[in-house]
Amino acid sequence: VQVRGMGEFSTESIMETASKPESVSFGEIPLRFGAWEYGIFIAMLGISALIGIYFGFMTKKKQDNTEEYLLGGKTMSIFPVSCSLIASHVSGSTILGIPTQIYAYGTQYWMFVICAILTYLGITYVYLPVFHELQMTSCFLYLEKRFDRRVRVVASFVFALNIMLFVPAVIYTPALAFSQVSGLNLHLITPIICAICIFYTTVGGLKAVVYTDALQFILMVGATLIVMFLGIRMTGGFSGVWETAERGGRIIFFNMDPNPRLGMSFWTVTLGLSITWISLIGVTQSSVQRFLSLPDMKKAQKSAVFFAAGLIFIKTCCIFVGLIMYAKYESCDPYSMGIVKKLDQILPLFIMDVGASMPGLPGLFIAGIFSAALSSMSTSLNTLAGTIYEDFLRHRLPKASEKQASNTMKLIVVILGVIQLACVFVVERMGTVFYLTLALNGLTAGALLGLFSMGMMMRKANTKGVIAGTLLSLAIVATIVIGAQFAQRPPPLTLRVDGCAAINGTTPITEKIILPENDMHWIFLISPMYYPLIGIIIFLSVGYTVSHMTGGYNLEDERLLCHFMRSREFRERQKRDEAQYVKISMALKELEANGKK
Repeated sequence: VQVRGMGEFSTESIMETASKPESVSFGEIPLRFGAWEYGIFIAMLGISALIGIYFGFMTKKKQDNTEEYLLGGKTMSIFPVSCSLIASHVSGSTILGIPTQIYAYGTQYWMFVICAILTYLGITYVYLPVFHELQMTSCFLYLEKRFDRRVRVVASFVFALNIMLFVPAVIYTPALAFSQVSGLNLHLITPIICAICIFYTTVGGLKAVVYTDALQFILMVGATLIVMFLGIRMTGGFSGVWETAERGGRIIFFNMDPNPRLGMSFWTVTLGLSITWISLIGVTQSSVQRFLSLPDMKKAQKSAVFFAAGLIFIKTCCIFVGLIMYAKYESCDPYSMGIVKKLDQILPLFIMDVGASMPGLPGLFIAGIFSAALSSMSTSLNTLAGTIYEDFLRHRLPKASEKQASNTMKLIVVILGVIQLACVFVVERMGTVFYLTLALNGLTAGALLGLFSMGMMMRKANTKGVIAGTLLSLAIVATIVIGAQFAQRPPPLTLRVDGCAAINGTTPITEKIILPENDMHWIFLISPMYYPLIGIIIFLSVGYTVSHMTGGYNLEDERLLCHFMRSREFRERQKRDEAQYVKISMALKELEANGKK
């Protein structure tokens, strides 16, 4: 049998003559779902639809006004909001992509813990206090008040562009996994899944999205833990997994090489990923909308703590699943043997392998991957519908009632869902899942974070400066992203096949990877994790320079600045006003109590 090559790389086949370890055979692995797996998978989708029906038709508070539809009436509790934030951030590409990344490239990604801490600090001490104090339905309304309507429209367009590019990749990832274990055509799977997500998002609004996300988060964590424990038992325990990973060179935490072309190093993770996460969680409408659904700032801060802790936990579990996968297939890589067509399909194969002794487990785990994708898609649909209505339609429909506005947003959800479904068929022809999602997020993350950062931290920033910074940042990063699609990426670490069982009496062949000469300009070879960092550096440099050259800005309302940038006089006046407000509230409560007597 001729063993497959690495796909993206030139290869040279050589016969393996060394003594082989114990052989591994894929012949006994059930490669397709059974009745139990299909039952669990369908049940998960059914429950998601029922949640939408409940909040859309059976609760006393219907989703017939914008505050209820977008902010859940501001009565949400900490736990479901925290779970929703984690579930919508941990997409299917996370559950599927991270284990594959660890399997092929090692554990350097675990330095994301530093990014999670920096993201928490940025959210709770810089951006969230400003949004919560202003209490705006759309975080892009902040940009209109800080600059003008032109900036708001530009930011909304950039955000919509990011969602429309990113979500199809999120949908494609679990569909690819389900196609592997079911044998169904990818183009048949995606419309069904998208239809269910569009239904419960359209009917139930934010409450349906949040509670469905919470359920799906619990499902994700439970499935991941079960697979992890079963995998550890199959591969010789924790110490056995760790020793195998060390032997294969997968344990990497502090690769301090500053070469920007490295796909993964300490610097690419801590610098590039931090910018991405602060942008995605701190200043995008999907996250701010959830934080504002909580009744006060203290609960919002607690939710941010739970979010950071939950993110660290679930991603650490995904990393360890990747190590277990490597321990299982250390000497017989299923991708090189042609058992799977893409590296991203090794995890579904591993799940079918591990779950052979527990009926229903593969269905639970694949349902978990789909849950992650549904969470991201439903979040995006709900948020983008609100953004489009608030920033592009509301001023054109001044006489629309709250119920009409809510119905309009529901129609927008349906239209967006159909468009994103169509885009899935384009995404499947692009690069690998992990780096594809990084690149698509990196395209806009730097510009979006720059817009809000300049607004909150630079008094002299003006409209001309931030628009110039946005346009130039997007143009340069988009050029890099497009050019990078034609560049060769660094190959994975060593993948062995010397332990594979012979098929039809033929000895497996190992392959020596030879990376071809790359004639692309070095800028197109930069790690996708650096795209947001490049974007924000360009934005701030251009934005500050243009603002300075065009006369700056005279800011009057200091509430638009983050707390540590406000003047002492304003902070003291604000404290006096708050004290006066507390006195008035206590007096009113006392009058109300006396009146009841």
